[in-house]
Amino acid sequence: MNYQEMSDFEINAEVGALTGEAKNSEPMLNLVIRGNGRKFDPCNSWADAGPIIQENRISLFASDDEGKWMAQFINYKTVHMDKNPLRAAMIVFLMMKGGEL
Repeated sequence: MNYQEMSDFEINAEVGALTGEAKNSEPMLNLVIRGNGRKFDPCNSWADAGPIIQENRISLFASDDEGKWMAQFINYKTVHMDKNPLRAAMIVFLMMKGGEL
């Protein structure tokens, strides 16, 4: 699957489904909603992404390549780069869960 082509909403929805955080999604509003009614946005919220990054041992590194960030699962050489470090980390999470790493 080409995660790079997915929107933040699509990535958030996939991450939410895999973690059990997403109880509802509103595609027209680009919102993924938790069971408590709050927005779930790990591509743009450190509060949402931090626990996923920590629990799954995803590393983030600054890159000299046009201000991009690299995300990497601790035991693998595969790296994903994106200008948004949280989006990069969530793509690595999806790659891990999809068996691509």
